[in-house]
Amino acid sequence: MADPSQSDGPVTDSPVAFGEKVLALLDTGSFTTSYKYALLLAILDAVLEESDAGGQPPRTLSARDLGRRVFELYWQQARPYSDAGPLRQSRQRDLVIKTAELRERLGLAQHTSVHRARQLHPREIGELEREVVATVVRYPVPLLQRFGSGARARAEPFIYTVAWDGPVTPSRVHRDDFDDRLRLLPGAAEHLITLTGLLRPVVEREWLRHVARRNEGRVDELQLERFLFGAERISLEPVREPLLHAQQGRCFYCGRERGPWEVDHFLPWSRLPDNRLDNLVVADRTCNSDKRDALPGLAHLDRWWDRLDTAGPSAAQLHRIAEQLNWPRRPDRTAAAARGLYLHQPAGALLWAAPGTVEALDRTRLHQTFAGVTLAAEDSERYDEDD
Repeated sequence: MADPSQSDGPVTDSPVAFGEKVLALLDTGSFTTSYKYALLLAILDAVLEESDAGGQPPRTLSARDLGRRVFELYWQQARPYSDAGPLRQSRQRDLVIKTAELRERLGLAQHTSVHRARQLHPREIGELEREVVATVVRYPVPLLQRFGSGARARAEPFIYTVAWDGPVTPSRVHRDDFDDRLRLLPGAAEHLITLTGLLRPVVEREWLRHVARRNEGRVDELQLERFLFGAERISLEPVREPLLHAQQGRCFYCGRERGPWEVDHFLPWSRLPDNRLDNLVVADRTCNSDKRDALPGLAHLDRWWDRLDTAGPSAAQLHRIAEQLNWPRRPDRTAAAARGLYLHQPAGALLWAAPGTVEALDRTRLHQTFAGVTLAAEDSERYDEDD
């Protein structure tokens, strides 16, 4: 078997050609469950959050880590949608239904996060997570890149190849000597980062349609979109006042003291669903409404990047807030995602500077921003909630 750390294989010639192939996969592939949609979103997140200090994406991904990301995606979707219970995403008793059954059996509140659930019920959550990981490794990972369906389906790897040969058992997936690496093919990770703002909503749209078909007559598509993918799945209200205090009562973007105040995802939710504390700032409603899903300009990036410096006072404040609220932090992953998103912007990309104002990306200044900040991982991936 070839060493999966080596980037051999065909080179994808352009982001456009790569993106068209992803669209063809979504249009022609077999999707009897939502597992492949979840895997695609997990891959999009992983290539961003595992980018290196130069913004270069990883050459390999861990299939088990992708399985854990899929579990976290399904955790919130397994909430009751209505009095009739959770939404079905396949004809079988799939991973979503199993997760919903466990949530109900444990008596967890609707908005209990997976991080909090792991703290409260480590054995039960761990067992289900292991099952989800094994299922993802065994089925959607090797089957994702198949065009068509049935006997005429054609496998054409263009995103990754896997390090293992043939089918694997659940027990083998969790063995220490199992090589779970996905080898990203040349250009694939870069294209995924470049296109994430375009691919994510397309994958989410197809996933939404899949769920709507499985639950015909039960769902309104606008409400369903918020339920499946909306940022409000975790209430950000607990962090608003502590963050505003850390910002000395001023809007993060314009510096004014005018309110009303809203918690904003600095890196837009539409590009990276990241509710960890490092990605959250408080803005007045005018700035927040105007910024929407744009990447902030470099003056804003400078201030936000300084917050991540473990040697600076802002990082200490964030650490205290995270400890007080039991809120998750992974500054290393959030910072990696920022480098990936900004450094892969095309020439002439426009960033949001202020209400009604945009600015052109200055690459020289961008590299200066990302230099000289000391980052460290946090071991607290948790939420504190009313359970």
